[in-house]
Amino acid sequence: MNMDTIRHIAVPVDEWSLAEGLVEFARRIAGEFKAEVSLLHVIPDIMTMNAEMRARVIGEVMQYRDQVRARTGMAVQIRTGEAATEIVKYALLEGVSLMAMPTHGRHGLDRLSTGSVTEAVLRMSPVPLLMCNEPERQRAGHSLDRLRRILMPVHTEAAAEPILPVIVGLARGFDAEVLLYHDERGVNDVGESLEPPEAARALEACAQRLLDQGVRVSRIQATGAPVATDILNKVRELDVDLVAMTTHGRSGLMRGLFGSVTEAVLRHSPCPVLAARYQTGS
Repeated sequence: MNMDTIRHIAVPVDEWSLAEGLVEFARRIAGEFKAEVSLLHVIPDIMTMNAEMRARVIGEVMQYRDQVRARTGMAVQIRTGEAATEIVKYALLEGVSLMAMPTHGRHGLDRLSTGSVTEAVLRMSPVPLLMCNEPERQRAGHSLDRLRRILMPVHTEAAAEPILPVIVGLARGFDAEVLLYHDERGVNDVGESLEPPEAARALEACAQRLLDQGVRVSRIQATGAPVATDILNKVRELDVDLVAMTTHGRSGLMRGLFGSVTEAVLRHSPCPVLAARYQTGS
């Protein structure tokens, strides 16, 4: 295993009840890669507040920082500003190779009104992002103490490229099996149809690369259900511990028109989702 694949894992922590399990999962991953783990807490810009509010916010942040240190023995780095932007800036400036974030998994009107910092980071992140929908994971009783099966949807070789090295490292480090999910329709992350032979070639190329690295591989055929629904069904049926996907990372009008399979899976997955952005020729 290439130990340089993951060198620095950053975990933004807001609500500790959401972040605690993912922090420990990140520390286990870091142990396999001999990587550094940093905790990050982003708050609004205190210089825009009046003196009374500023003092209150600073007091609450210091108290939170001390509580996290007491629980984990780790320092929390504080940044101010818009959360998603500050998290991505931190990843760029501090050489982060993997970001790990919990999410509420909100959807529908609630998601439209509150937004999602995790999904915003996913659309901008320069590095792979490990996400966990904590309310859904806790409801499903899924444990973060194991990593035995990794489900990877495959549609093109180019799309798989950003995430394959991390999957190889995780699979070898935890002796996990990789389940390659193949949709014969060749549907990509935003629901666009590709030529089926292209998707089939990508599946075999990814399988061979994993096998060459000593990773155990199985092939999982789609059922013809909507892609996100089918992936979520496979996660539950096969007791998957991690879904690894790539995404266009589209935003604005294009995202509104097409949506994202990755985001749909994240909002309902009982296990963590590892995602990385990729670029297309269009």
